[in-house]
Amino acid sequence: MSYGEQHKDLEPGPPFNKPPIHWWKRRKLCHTTTTEDRPAPTMALLNLPPTLDCTSSNRTSCDVEKALSGRIATTSPNLPPKRYTRTLRHLRLTVFTVYRRIFTLVFIANMIGLFLTLRSWRTQTITLDSLATWASTNLLISILVRQDFFVNPMFRTAWLVPWSVPLRLRRVVARVYTYGGIHSGTAVAGTMWFFTFTTLMTIHFARQGSYTVPLVVLTWLILVLLTSIILLALPGLRAAYHNTFEMTHRFLGWVSIALFWAQVLLLTYHTSKASPTSASFGEMLVHSPTFWNLVLITCLVILPWLRVRRWTFTPEVLSSHALHLHFTHSIHRFSCLIISTSPLKEWHPFATFPTRDSGEPGGSMVISAAGDWTTSLIQSQIQAQAHRQPLGYISNLKATPPTPLRMWTRGTVKAGVLSLSILFPRVVILTTGSGIGPALSSLLDKPPSQFCRLIWSTRSPLLTYGARLCAEVERADPGAIIIDTSRMGRPDLLQVAWNVYKETGAEAVFVLSNESVTRKVVYGLESRGVPAYGPIWDS
Repeated sequence: MSYGEQHKDLEPGPPFNKPPIHWWKRRKLCHTTTTEDRPAPTMALLNLPPTLDCTSSNRTSCDVEKALSGRIATTSPNLPPKRYTRTLRHLRLTVFTVYRRIFTLVFIANMIGLFLTLRSWRTQTITLDSLATWASTNLLISILVRQDFFVNPMFRTAWLVPWSVPLRLRRVVARVYTYGGIHSGTAVAGTMWFFTFTTLMTIHFARQGSYTVPLVVLTWLILVLLTSIILLALPGLRAAYHNTFEMTHRFLGWVSIALFWAQVLLLTYHTSKASPTSASFGEMLVHSPTFWNLVLITCLVILPWLRVRRWTFTPEVLSSHALHLHFTHSIHRFSCLIISTSPLKEWHPFATFPTRDSGEPGGSMVISAAGDWTTSLIQSQIQAQAHRQPLGYISNLKATPPTPLRMWTRGTVKAGVLSLSILFPRVVILTTGSGIGPALSSLLDKPPSQFCRLIWSTRSPLLTYGARLCAEVERADPGAIIIDTSRMGRPDLLQVAWNVYKETGAEAVFVLSNESVTRKVVYGLESRGVPAYGPIWDS
């Protein structure tokens, strides 16, 4: 049934005093009466959540796991008990997530190396050059794993894993998106190596006067900058002050690299003067591993900015809450485009999905008012179009020819976590709000033989996102479960995901929502043995 069709001549849902019909089949027995017109259900007979109709969006929907008292249920007798003990679940799924396991492995490996290096302190074989090499190598790896040309091959290699491979192995491969643990692990470890380097230099300066005051001060300044970057990147501070995190991560990082260059040059010059050998400054510099690490770090930092381009987008105002941007550039499937109106200030990634209306290359993405930047962008487009439309209503804005919007894009497009859904022949994708954009990216480009069921919980989907986008959802998955929260309240998405997972026989569930919902649903499914995946908000 299309989004524009009305529900006519449908039989009323089964009365609550009869044996319950399977919840999935009851979707087709919805009627257009409101929730208030239904007889009050009895708790003893309500084993499965009732099916309701979404009148405002003209789309059959399921209000799954809504409490009888009007509050959203947080538990359900339909959910099986969680596996393992509470302590083990907390350690495995919360404290030591895959991301943190990778971080811990990288950090411990470096600390073992640091401990073995410090054991040579008494034999006087420890050198500043070796400490600087380890510090710069870790920082180089930290920057490398964030590069597009490193991330995309990892994802595309994962896509090549066939469905014939055992599920246990495919579940492990699907965790490739947690590569950020390498980034943070090497960044912290590199800072620890540099702290040891700074401490040893200070001791030599205090005891022997081996180094100059400017060199020691410069070294401590670099350490303060590296420590500040790490502290501001802690999850709590990053979430609370994300704009500050992004600015400091960028500019303090650039300043640190510039100071690194000054330190390497000064230290090499000092060493060449104090060395009894005849090695010149240039010879010592090119034979220093730290120098070449610093050259590579500088190139990696500059490279993305060499690929900054200004694209033209055609904006389509869907509502005061959502904006649809269209572009004509060719992109790879499952792509995530990073855009900005102020390149030096902030960048925002959005998943893209292909254009199916014509054979021309291009795609589009959905932007929802989820923060100050996105809200400002949407409001600016509404105001810009309102100047050409005297009435200024949203319904009239859609008919107004839009003015092209110019924005910056950086680097090459990246793949997102939902692209890994192709590792499984049967999957469930659960999303809320504007997460429908990334979901469409996976649904429209999925393998022909793959079964993928979409669950979309959002407020007034037709009014918020428009008939065109809703038609794309219909085409991507005619059996999609769409929950209109403006009519039925917020459902228990964990219960929804579990029911659909069991009914469809899926091998995995992918969740894309805000951080709290994603963590709750992913944890709830994983604690019951369901392979579940979602963003980890590590940047």
